[in-house]
Amino acid sequence: MTDEPWAAQIARAVAGEVRRHRLRRGMSAQQLSDACTRLGHPIARSVLANFESGRRPTVSIPELLVFARALEVPAVQLVFPIGQADTVDALPDSPATTWEALKWFTGEANRLPSDLEKTQDVEAVQLYREHERLVLDWWTNRQEMDQIIATRGRTDLREFRREADPDAIDDRLLELKVDRMRDLSDAIAAVRQEMRNLGLTPPQLGAEAAYVEPESFSEGTTLDELARTVAYTERISLAEAVRKVYRRAGEAPPENSRGEGTQ
Repeated sequence: MTDEPWAAQIARAVAGEVRRHRLRRGMSAQQLSDACTRLGHPIARSVLANFESGRRPTVSIPELLVFARALEVPAVQLVFPIGQADTVDALPDSPATTWEALKWFTGEANRLPSDLEKTQDVEAVQLYREHERLVLDWWTNRQEMDQIIATRGRTDLREFRREADPDAIDDRLLELKVDRMRDLSDAIAAVRQEMRNLGLTPPQLGAEAAYVEPESFSEGTTLDELARTVAYTERISLAEAVRKVYRRAGEAPPENSRGEGTQ
């Protein structure tokens, strides 16, 4: 199989999916054309009709992206229609299951099953996925910790609890949450450093998680403000939090910092 027929085959597959999703959404060709225009990349109805009918055996990346947005479907799914085709040629003469091809395209897999000699570097993609997973876990633990703090000691809830000492149970749960968040903070910082080692720019952290890496916090946020977040999140004294945040930022803590109890 030559490159040209394979390229036309990919275009026909995309055209078929564009048409299928258009009809599924009850859109006319003109409505899809209008939607693409509103997205800033006009595609004439006649061009769309020729594309869907196979008379135009090409599709550009910008067209693929606006089609995907207008049809509210992942762009990769227009190229590799999982659940619609069992196999595809992700490359010329490189058959793979549609799911395997999709994972190769998105960097979840480092090679196609038929390509035994060459692999692709997926480290950047994997690092960003790991970073997202760790940050989500951090926020989940933070929300659960907030809930424990908000309900701890509420006498109106005791009748629904079976523990002999609910406060002691809550204190232990808080300790476990704090330990988990410390571990996650260290793991996030390590992943971000790996990204930098590869010449990558790590994603921005939310304001309340910025103390993980003080040098990346948004302009206008002070180290002292971050220290208050650390004191609350990790259940430590403000003085200890100040020392921790300043140390991570590579700065000397203020001489007059003093403990103000746990937050």
